[in-house]
Amino acid sequence: MGRRRKPKAKTYELTIESLSHEGRGIAHLDEKVIFVSGALPGEMVIADRTFSRAKFEEADVKEVIKAADHRISPKCEVFGICGGCSFQHLSSEDQISAKGEWLKDAFLGQAKAEPEQWLAPLQVQNWGYRRKARLGVRYVAKKEKVLVGFREKKSGFITNMSRCEVLHPSLGDNLEVLAEAIGKLSIKSQVPQIEVAVAEHNTVLILRHLEPLNEQDEQVLRDCAKALAVTFYTQSGGEDTVKPLDQPVVLTYSHPDHDIEMEFLPTDFTQVNFKLNQKMINLALELLDLNEHDEVIDLFCGLGNFTLPMARYAKHVVGVEGDMGLIERAKYNAEQNKIGNTDFYKADLFKEVEGFEWFRGKTYNKALIDPARSGAIEIVELLPKLGVNHLVYVSCNPATLARDTAKLIELGYKLKTAGVMDMFPQTAHVESIALFTK
Repeated sequence: MGRRRKPKAKTYELTIESLSHEGRGIAHLDEKVIFVSGALPGEMVIADRTFSRAKFEEADVKEVIKAADHRISPKCEVFGICGGCSFQHLSSEDQISAKGEWLKDAFLGQAKAEPEQWLAPLQVQNWGYRRKARLGVRYVAKKEKVLVGFREKKSGFITNMSRCEVLHPSLGDNLEVLAEAIGKLSIKSQVPQIEVAVAEHNTVLILRHLEPLNEQDEQVLRDCAKALAVTFYTQSGGEDTVKPLDQPVVLTYSHPDHDIEMEFLPTDFTQVNFKLNQKMINLALELLDLNEHDEVIDLFCGLGNFTLPMARYAKHVVGVEGDMGLIERAKYNAEQNKIGNTDFYKADLFKEVEGFEWFRGKTYNKALIDPARSGAIEIVELLPKLGVNHLVYVSCNPATLARDTAKLIELGYKLKTAGVMDMFPQTAHVESIALFTK
């Protein structure tokens, strides 16, 4: 893939007509579509071109001549520069409304259908919610300064930021303290990133380093860890090299309504927004309407985030996941929570699965799927063979949910209800949930 070449400088005055599914304003000029970052429908703006192709161009707002009534002032001082957020110029209510429209457009565009009933949007906290993140690190020799933060929009550079409004406050309020500590390391120019995992009671920072740490470096990290109440892990190579600087800590999150505590490793996938996750679990259970006779299959089950709460109310739940490490943690969490009516299996759900023990000759009347952005078209086609008549689909991509919805309708399922969930406020990320019945 070729490098993204910088176009010749061009500034234009535009009237914004609508909002794209990535949260950018849409305008037309000289028979071209212009996607304008930071612009809202109804606005007149001056924008600088950043990318050009035959049929479309991209631009960034330079000045808002006429602002939309619903434009608000961004909370973060580096909004527009940092690539971590794209929506701070809209209120949270307007953000979730836009996401609902995008989901509706996706359903109508690809599935030619919409749900019989729309669910009320799920929202919890709009700031300080993000508990998992990958932060870039860079030592700028000319300024003798270390930068820690998200990367700039359309750039590999690290944003010069002192705080982050969406990161959990334990870290978001202390980026400068962390940067100062890394600046004291002998290998400060050999630290490219930090993985963040903020659990309910502990925080782990995984320091990626390209050269070995010496004893003085390790002491610097210990002092920083004490000041920030965090635990450093180090990573010298691949994921198998992740290890605690001193003693490991236990990371957990909970489902208090279902008396479940989930343990996870700092490198495991977990939802970034714990409070929204709890509401999402409750909504999924409500939609599934579980009882003591239900045989349930949870596909792309991960750590058992949905599996274990479902098992509290169903006869039996099977979880299937492609990552063996996550399967092991799911089994461990079931045991720790004294849940005995679950089984977990490893399987690549994008490949042939009909010969597996959990599939062959088995039936499940209810199912939950929570796939990655690429969706679940391969497994969706097999749901009738499993006897599924009640399906909850959790999605992080409206386009693939709509595509899979078209297939489900073709297979005889009805799209009963659907709605959006604000897992990532201040961004254009759309999390959604849908109920299908046979």
